[in-house]
Amino acid sequence: MDPSAAAAAADDDDYQATTGGMEPRGEEDNGASTRGVTGRLLAWRGEEEDDDDAEDSGGGSGAGANAEEDDAASAVSLDTISNDSILLPPEPTGANLASLLRARKLILVVDLDHTLINSTRFAHLSDDEKANGFTERTGDDRSRGLFRMGLFRMITKLRPFVHEFLREASAMFEMHVYTLGNRNYATAVAKLLDPDGAYFGERIISSGESSQPDRKSLGDVFGWAPEMERAAVVILDDTAEVWKGYRDNLIEMERYLYFASSRGKFGIAARSLAERNRDESEREGALAVALRVLRRVHGEFFSGSVCSGSFADVREVIRQARREVLRGCTVAFTGVIPSGNGGRASDHPVWRRAEQLGATCADDVGEGVTHVVAGKPVTRKALWAQTHGKFLVDTEWINAAHFRWSKPEERMYPVKGEH
Repeated sequence: MDPSAAAAAADDDDYQATTGGMEPRGEEDNGASTRGVTGRLLAWRGEEEDDDDAEDSGGGSGAGANAEEDDAASAVSLDTISNDSILLPPEPTGANLASLLRARKLILVVDLDHTLINSTRFAHLSDDEKANGFTERTGDDRSRGLFRMGLFRMITKLRPFVHEFLREASAMFEMHVYTLGNRNYATAVAKLLDPDGAYFGERIISSGESSQPDRKSLGDVFGWAPEMERAAVVILDDTAEVWKGYRDNLIEMERYLYFASSRGKFGIAARSLAERNRDESEREGALAVALRVLRRVHGEFFSGSVCSGSFADVREVIRQARREVLRGCTVAFTGVIPSGNGGRASDHPVWRRAEQLGATCADDVGEGVTHVVAGKPVTRKALWAQTHGKFLVDTEWINAAHFRWSKPEERMYPVKGEH
């Protein structure tokens, strides 16, 4: 999500979603099927097609070993798969997509603000941040990923691991920037991330090119978004709400809120990372997690294409990977989902999120329940969990699983309140 809905007001966006925000039930996908699309194996020999010079058709998968390392669960090593065997979708397919697939590359669309970077205006720095050396006179500190954006009267902080992330992701994906910020701001930030233009080139979509001021569309990225292109696109963004119709392509990022002004905007009262002189972990932070997921998606997409005899779909790979996170957990809720008002518990976002992560949700406690997610520790269900040796966790346990793509340690998410 981009705080720069207008360039100079880079941290004055109107979005109110929280870090643990959940998508509503009934999200439509514009009629798109997420099943594998029947395709055909092309014995490509160069003379059969004339799109060798399509943009970014350079080879190199960069993902064979990494996909195996991150449990891509493939019976075929990508290193043994020749470009002649890559399964291409039926026509019509853009020449660039066909060329990318032969090079064993997919397409990655990335957001900027709160996903790869965090910016704040000089005027919005807190007293504690100023005491830690963040001022209008602060200069660039590349070792910390800090840059003074004088033209915009801002400081920009790069997210830890971002350079390693971009380098490794570029071996598997053609990357595009899509921000709802102003073009000048977007170009300036992209230059910080990619000074030589090796990752994004001119592939930058800003508010000026977006067809809607508060929505993002793959149609704005490609000029059109046919089913085949959508089946090969992964989106990395901290705000699911702007991608209506494309949620199945989305890996939702935990927001990077380094500065106090950004935390305050999303209703987070805790002191900022800048105020505490701390930062995300490089190796266990959000971008490291995202890279592991991207390796898996890339590895399973291409190994699946060769083995299954049908054109793979990143949306199905993402969905299946997500379902493994809480597989084997049976969850009951208490003090979390409002009762009455004619609504069904299964329609609530927290219930939906748990199911998307592979958990089984129960209306009440019982023998098969493994976890009780509670808003307070003294309800009937919460007390049952404590007396029956079941896990009693806060709702943030589910949110953490969603963003970390792994089952969190239950002891880290105790239910707070009066016992």
